[in-house]
Amino acid sequence: MTVTLIWLIAFAVILFLCLSRWEASVSALLSKLLPAVLRSEDDRWVWSPAIAVLGATAIVRPVDLLLTLILIGLIGWVLVKLGGWAMNKVDQH
Repeated sequence: MTVTLIWLIAFAVILFLCLSRWEASVSALLSKLLPAVLRSEDDRWVWSPAIAVLGATAIVRPVDLLLTLILIGLIGWVLVKLGGWAMNKVDQH
């Protein structure tokens, strides 16, 4: 129960900070990092909760978040390698 309460408080604080400072800092940072395909008119209401969830989880369970990111990275790497291998097989025939 305590962990959930801490997570909710962290989520609320991070969400409030992201929404209040959207124009000043967060929007500019996302504009640099994201390709145009991932940007829209409602970026504030999509990316602020996502950042708040990641931030609150990083505060409450940083090891779990780190291991999840490593696992996602490994799966992505394997998929890229398999995709490259499959494209090489297709090009040869």
